Amino acid sequence: MDKTSLPKPDKNGIINVLSSDLSEENRQRLKKFGTFMFIYEFAQKFFVRPHIHKADPRRHKELLFALISPIKNARVLDIACGTGGAISFFDNTNEYFGLDLSYAMLKQAVKKAKNKSFKKYRFIQGNAEELLFEEESFDFVLMDTALHMIPKYQHAIKEIARVLTKKGSFVCSTPTFGINEKFDANWKKIATKRSLHSLTIDDIQTVCSQNGLKYTQFDTNGGVLYFQANKEHNEKL
Repeated sequence: MDKTSLPKPDKNGIINVLSSDLSEENRQRLKKFGTFMFIYEFAQKFFVRPHIHKADPRRHKELLFALISPIKNARVLDIACGTGGAISFFDNTNEYFGLDLSYAMLKQAVKKAKNKSFKKYRFIQGNAEELLFEEESFDFVLMDTALHMIPKYQHAIKEIARVLTKKGSFVCSTPTFGINEKFDANWKKIATKRSLHSLTIDDIQTVCSQNGLKYTQFDTNGGVLYFQANKEHNEKL
């Protein structure tokens, strides 16, 4: 399965494959998430989603559940899994792989996975821009509210398309410019300052198409877009 031979998990159940050659933007992200790890989920629920994304936190969970819960007996990859906020939405018949830049966040996610009783689970500290897995390794890939923070998001989508099986599916929620006026007005003030992408639906559709992924919009919630992109198995990537 692995593009390279992965080391064994450490005492905390985490496999570290994070390159020391990180971009400065990724270094800053890593530092930030390590600092705010203990209040991350609280901040997302009570500040980021309602006030920055202009989205309803309860509806966010409902939409993710609708997209994730039907997936069963599959090999799944949760990119930028953070503290494991999406783990509860996955059926425990799946083989779950969580990947994140932050070791501190992964330690919290491991605890959630232990309580879930997955068929199998692995946690990897790594970079979404370079996934160390063989082609067609996963049936399902999730990225929840992270695409806008990945410096080379196009590389991440390319990697996702590469590791998806021929009939695999990529599900993503991401703040998106142009779908909610209140979000747009607020986002203009913070995106550049915080090195965040102002992605549009056209941007997302284009990068999906370039990598053999068929984009389908699922729903919106304030300034957050929820979409699914299925691998077009007749395309040679």
